[in-house]
Amino acid sequence: MGQAQAQSLGINTQGVTGGLVIPYADVLSTGTLALTKGNYQEAQVGVKRSTTQNMSLGVGLLPGIEFSGRFAEYTDPVPNSIFFNGIRDISANLKVQLPIPWFSKPKVAVGVNDLSGGAVFFKSAYVVASDQYGPFRVALGYAKGKSPVNNPSATPTFDGFFRGVNVKLNDSGLSGLVEFEGPQKHMGLRWMSAPMTSLGNSQLIGNVQRSFGPYAGAGTHATSNHFAVSLVMPFGENEMRVASFEPSADQALPSLEAEALSPSGMQPTAQDQLESLRKALVNVGLERVRVGQHGPTLVVEYENHRYAHNEVDALGLVFGLGAEMAPRGTTRINAVTFKDGLRLYETAVGLSAFRAFLRDGPASHVRDSLSWDKNPSDMTSQTDWAQLEPGAKSAVRFEIKPDFVTTLGTEVGAFDYALAANLQANVPLWSGAKVYSSYLLPVDNTTNMESGNVLGIYKQRSGLKTVALQQSFWLGNQILSSVAAGKFNYEALGVQAEAAWFVPGTDDLVQLSGVGYSKAPGGVAGRDRAGAASYRHMLSPTMWLQAGAQRYSDGSTGPSVEWNRWFGDVGVQLFYRKGGNAQFAGFQLNIPLTPRQGMKPATAFFSGAPHYEKSIRTRLTSAGTPGNYIAPGAVTNLKLETSLELDALNAGRLSKPYLDQQVYRMREAFYMFTKTKK
Repeated sequence: MGQAQAQSLGINTQGVTGGLVIPYADVLSTGTLALTKGNYQEAQVGVKRSTTQNMSLGVGLLPGIEFSGRFAEYTDPVPNSIFFNGIRDISANLKVQLPIPWFSKPKVAVGVNDLSGGAVFFKSAYVVASDQYGPFRVALGYAKGKSPVNNPSATPTFDGFFRGVNVKLNDSGLSGLVEFEGPQKHMGLRWMSAPMTSLGNSQLIGNVQRSFGPYAGAGTHATSNHFAVSLVMPFGENEMRVASFEPSADQALPSLEAEALSPSGMQPTAQDQLESLRKALVNVGLERVRVGQHGPTLVVEYENHRYAHNEVDALGLVFGLGAEMAPRGTTRINAVTFKDGLRLYETAVGLSAFRAFLRDGPASHVRDSLSWDKNPSDMTSQTDWAQLEPGAKSAVRFEIKPDFVTTLGTEVGAFDYALAANLQANVPLWSGAKVYSSYLLPVDNTTNMESGNVLGIYKQRSGLKTVALQQSFWLGNQILSSVAAGKFNYEALGVQAEAAWFVPGTDDLVQLSGVGYSKAPGGVAGRDRAGAASYRHMLSPTMWLQAGAQRYSDGSTGPSVEWNRWFGDVGVQLFYRKGGNAQFAGFQLNIPLTPRQGMKPATAFFSGAPHYEKSIRTRLTSAGTPGNYIAPGAVTNLKLETSLELDALNAGRLSKPYLDQQVYRMREAFYMFTKTKK
């Protein structure tokens, strides 16, 4: 959230930006995520239940657009049974702030709660206006709701005129709230922490409230107390933070003027300077390093596994150290990126432009001089290398990450999970080749996911899941491919393959993938054949729309559509998939589980998951088929054991426009990881 919003706004019980229970016209700023948990139950859904919980995840998708997913559970357990009385519901909400050109105040927004089709409990559409007057924030709006599906004669959960006032109590972080919506009245107190710099300026928000009014079916007026806690994480502000980065006094570089006036004397040879540069690059954790001169151009070959969140960090180290340590007469730096010994792409920048940029020079000069090219020509024979062979590489890379299977809001459980530790080993061989293995060690699971129980198909299995030989290679200049052959899913012999075609003249991408096994793996892995083909259209350097068709692992076929957006190193995806008559929609997060700078490479070294994907989905229902029933393995996206996109293509963030956006991050990485504070 912006600082103006941070004064008093939070996340309401519906999962959208607002007061205690009503929405305000403000929306989450772009790239801000908000996690909320509380115990409020709408009076209109029926009698008060013994279990009441509200959880939501909201995100600012685009300027003025806020999306949130909500899980609500108001249940009483049936004794000696996995079943219950009451409601478990997953719903989605959308709010749009209207750009009204003829006045700037108040803000106005429209929204829809519970977008799903048949099994709706909280469906409503609304319009709201809100504004700030000194310490007072006032909201007024109107909602048109639909009665809960379990109580069609009841009043809709959000219907009619609503209004509220939020008053800021000095600079304590506290605010008082009073709200009216339908027959309910609410009073509460909200506390918001100051931005926590150690957590990327995240803020913690707590609400306590008391509600007054009738519960449907109870026949009497009732009062009830509720609480909610939110964590608001402004990932979208990362770019602004990076752009405003300033090195400390002991990190500062000498001015170019001072260097030009430095005393002359015995100067190191070009060979000495190249050797010093090579050692510096190895010291910061890059592998297969080789440096040389191609005329006035410094050429640096490298492979990066330490800065695994984003390849931009490694480029910042190559450009920064290269600009400071290159031999005299060098005018350009060419950084050639390898993965498992395969030449992938070349990024180049003007040396003088980058040297000046490190000292607060204009970023525009760096962008004007920057170029990027996939599958660059091998200039080995035309380059005067400081050493003939590339430098050392690790013999084996271990990665430990969670394998976490979950279900949310099913008819048999509010939240079920099976957690395992996935130990992966990568042994690089020749160019583009490696042996890959995956061993799973179960950690814990809920009773419903025990073998033989209703969700037993999800139970994690101990043992060697995969061991395969993978070969990546270029087909011409436009197609990057990968084929893996070995044992998959514990017992099946087979092949996994994928290819990425870079569409000429654009930053778009065509992706193909498929698997074939000697026998059906069964379980959620499904059948012995599956495949996918899709076209990715880049809407911006960090946002794309991808559409295609799949033969899913359950044997069904149909279309799939994804909308992806990156906020720094956190990715958000909205998806829709159809297989046969079944339709699913959901939300996926891609988050790093490691530090930005990982363990320094050695003969063998360990890392966490630089990209960990976790999704929540729900079946799209209709009035004719309102049940959101369990469907293990149905219409699931094809997942390969390895991924060209994550391993080689910087998680889809790779183009000249993207690198232009990231030059400030390159500068920050140079200072953070080479200019260590004393």
